[in-house]
Amino acid sequence: MPKSRRKSSPTFVATILLAVTAFVVFLGGEGLIMTRTDAGRLTAARYLHLGDDASLHEIIARQIRHGLEDAGVPRDSIHESVRGGAEPRVRWRVGLWPRASTMQVNYAITRALESQGAVVLSGTEAQGPKGELDVTIVAGLPGRPTHEVTLVRPGHSSGPKTEALAQGRIALVLYALGDDLAQVEAVLALPQPFAAAIPAGLPWSKAAFRAAREHQREAVLMLPLEPLNYPRMNPGPGTLLVTMSGSRIEGGVRHALDEAGPIAGVTNLAGSLATQDQSLMSAVYRVLKQRRMPFLHMVPAAGAVCKPLASQLGVVYEQPDVMLEAGSRGATKPLDTQWKHALELARRRGSAVVMLRVSEASLGWLEGATSAKRLGGVQLVPLTALLRRAPEL
Repeated sequence: MPKSRRKSSPTFVATILLAVTAFVVFLGGEGLIMTRTDAGRLTAARYLHLGDDASLHEIIARQIRHGLEDAGVPRDSIHESVRGGAEPRVRWRVGLWPRASTMQVNYAITRALESQGAVVLSGTEAQGPKGELDVTIVAGLPGRPTHEVTLVRPGHSSGPKTEALAQGRIALVLYALGDDLAQVEAVLALPQPFAAAIPAGLPWSKAAFRAAREHQREAVLMLPLEPLNYPRMNPGPGTLLVTMSGSRIEGGVRHALDEAGPIAGVTNLAGSLATQDQSLMSAVYRVLKQRRMPFLHMVPAAGAVCKPLASQLGVVYEQPDVMLEAGSRGATKPLDTQWKHALELARRRGSAVVMLRVSEASLGWLEGATSAKRLGGVQLVPLTALLRRAPEL
């Protein structure tokens, strides 16, 4: 008798058909994403060389505008021109406020582009004789530059009188701005030039960083780190603890940086125990190194490992030169004493970073302390003018 052929199981055939159908639907969905979203179109252009140049230029221009908006740059500050021949053809000149941080704007553009798959291909910086600064970045896809964006920050007016009065520079950073968004915004609205240190992890933190950009303020991220007497002393939600794994710590730092947006640097909120723990700080520094973000260490504990560890891992480490705080019952005499020291330090060394704790007394004192007469020729400058930044890898 001839052997009978084994017939395929109806269940097996149905499974195969279902799998094939699911795969076809998946491919169709991916194709739809590629044709309907900016990220999909850029992916198709980057890896499959699909799409026309006009569409590519439009998408990348849109992302650059998103970045400028996130950094608080008005739309009417953008001037566009088109040149023939050499790439990139589209050139933008973007006017910034004199106090604006080119680093923050650059970061905002880079982040907006990378969120959709585009990149910053190159960047150059040039400073003029009167302190004006031009930062030029080229954006697009690898091998396909589309936009040249020049950030133009005017310098201070110069002349014999101004040069004669230039006797050092101070970057002023205000911290402990308040317990809610309304208090923080009230401080940000003050007329004096300063950077704002804003804590991570609070319900209003993201809105506070956005408000700082709207007020053309540089921002410093205050990263909550475990103190010696935790949890009795609790810096707030998202505190990084020495018992956490390295990956969890890195994830917490990345989340805080992403929520903050463009910032001038990172400082510690508490951390008398965490800053003595090499494993925890190594995890923090790995992220800061990736982001080329400087660490401004407030009131280091005696056993802190932060400074030598930063040197080993290639992270820019700084400490404030002077910490200002009103005395008991709002006494301003300690502020006057320390401010005089800060001014003398700036004149002697050329620059100083000064941090001021916000209180009713210190805010009342601030106006007089930053008057031209009191400064005596010392200039108040953006924090990024004094903070070093890690070189590109």
